[in-house]
Amino acid sequence: MSDSLSPHLGGSNPMEDHSGSDIPVRMIVETAMDGIISMDANQNIVLFNSAAEAIFGWRAAEVIGQSIDKLIPGRFRTDHRSKVDDFGQGNIEKRRMGTQRTVIAVRASGEEFPIEASISQTTVGSKKLYTVILRDVTEAVRYRQQIEEQSEMLDQVSDAVSVLDLEGRITYWNNAATHVFGWTSAQALGRNGRELLFRGEPEVFEKMQREIIKHRSWVGELVKATRDNKQITVEHRRSALRDQMGAIKGFLCIDIDITDRRKREQAARRSQRLESIGTLAGGIAHDLNNVLTPILMGAKLLSSGRELKNRQGLLDTMVASAERGADLVKQVLAFAGGIRGERSPINMAQMVLETRRLMEHTLPKSIQIETVVEDRCPNVLGDATEISQILMNLCINARDAMPDGGTIRIESAAAELNQNSYQINPDAVPGQYVLVKVSDTGCGMTADILERIFDPFFTTKEVGKGTGLGLATVRGIVKSYDGFINVYSEPDRGTMFSIYLPAIQAAEVASEEEPKIGEDVSRGQSILLVDDESYILQMTTAVLEANGYRVLTAPDGVNAISQFRKHQHEIAIVLLDMMMPGLDGMQTLEELRKINSEVMVIACSGLRTIQRESEVLARGAKAFLPKPYSEAQLLKTLTEVLINRS
Repeated sequence: MSDSLSPHLGGSNPMEDHSGSDIPVRMIVETAMDGIISMDANQNIVLFNSAAEAIFGWRAAEVIGQSIDKLIPGRFRTDHRSKVDDFGQGNIEKRRMGTQRTVIAVRASGEEFPIEASISQTTVGSKKLYTVILRDVTEAVRYRQQIEEQSEMLDQVSDAVSVLDLEGRITYWNNAATHVFGWTSAQALGRNGRELLFRGEPEVFEKMQREIIKHRSWVGELVKATRDNKQITVEHRRSALRDQMGAIKGFLCIDIDITDRRKREQAARRSQRLESIGTLAGGIAHDLNNVLTPILMGAKLLSSGRELKNRQGLLDTMVASAERGADLVKQVLAFAGGIRGERSPINMAQMVLETRRLMEHTLPKSIQIETVVEDRCPNVLGDATEISQILMNLCINARDAMPDGGTIRIESAAAELNQNSYQINPDAVPGQYVLVKVSDTGCGMTADILERIFDPFFTTKEVGKGTGLGLATVRGIVKSYDGFINVYSEPDRGTMFSIYLPAIQAAEVASEEEPKIGEDVSRGQSILLVDDESYILQMTTAVLEANGYRVLTAPDGVNAISQFRKHQHEIAIVLLDMMMPGLDGMQTLEELRKINSEVMVIACSGLRTIQRESEVLARGAKAFLPKPYSEAQLLKTLTEVLINRS
């Protein structure tokens, strides 16, 4: 048969068109995209089209009449010839070769490569003819191997990796994702990733999606859920996957479980805060003793019955000392407030001035404190406790850098960063900021120390004099505000910390006239005063009666409930201490509201936190009066509540 065929399709071609079509078969075969090879019963090549020439690198004239073995690697020839013979003995006219696998062929250059092939058999005259249609799948196999290798690599990493399509359906899920979230690949694939995992605020998710479309990627913290519905905190990295035209076709997501890390950081912050409070306590104790001395001495002089030249002056001094002590306590509570409350607008200029007053009681007299605050400095959205901790930590660090004295300078001003903000810090983004600077004239730092100052537990202090958590805590808080911090220092030239916190527009506060105390409001009104401190009962009763109120007193919650049952129709307001032994203020408030749901209660407490005040008001109190309170503060609060009632 091979003698009757030309190198391509000439002669008595078994592929010749006998159907009467006007389109020659040889043209179809020659223009086919796939390689077409025909061979006789001895497996010698009788047809070799142009696509086969391009695939194998042989000219048709070079292979026509040659054994098909010429195109097969030596180690596969015997097996291949046997399979073709077996195929020829059967009645099946065609089948696909290499199902579930690829067939290896060899080029003219000796290079082995994979092909996908199908074979058919027919008889032309009395002679059997095999035709193979094949395709070079080198690139497809290489791509598939690359995908498999990448998948194997992703299965080895410890971070959870997933891929989502545009509808949010999970299309890839590695082994680490199963370890982190609990769902197997089979359980996760095809599920909506947001519905399956996300448990945070919807606004956070929407912001993330906007950032990805704008910047192609997003990095931040999200709250997600595991298969057993346990909420975890993850560092989430999401990148847009784009097609050749640049359109987004899906998202690559990487999740790192940082739940334990956040717990350790919170514990470290608490530990560091206790360390700072210990440092603060020494200065506060000294100052409180100075506060108490004139109060005790003046009280004894006034009670002695002796003739005193400046009786009113002594009283004024005692009052001033008491107010100074109350301010000290408030400042300590503001710093050591414990649990972080909801963030609210913070006046940074005011925070700087309060820190200065607090530091003046704590730092040695050899250290001078200077403050420079911009009049129109914007607010930041934050927590006063955390802001205080930032400033306190930096001031204490500055103190340690100046054992022989020096100057600490605290500044607060507005700052605007443009598109080149990344040159200031990689974490910076354009926008309005509040810039807070804390600088000192101390010993400064070398470059190698400067590189490590934010590392947890790194310290240059002697053993027992520092945990190395102060600056790590500062950076952690600043980062949680989406801010950043820069440091400049030189040996013997001092140090400057520059803190950038995102600014917010200061909320306009409408000025309201303070309600005036009128006889028609206070005269004859009955107040139930509840407090377990007898001195407070005695003094507050005297103040109220002097201002026209009638007063009933109760030393505890049980007595207060009894008094209210008897006199509820005449009691206008209950002034209730929230921290009492036995039945505490919150429980007492609930019992009073069971008797009369409209009862007017003013909650009083020496421990004021955002959470506590919010909870008391949510439980039905009409106002919150922090201790210690002055006569003016007490009467103002009473008047406001009475006016609102009427």
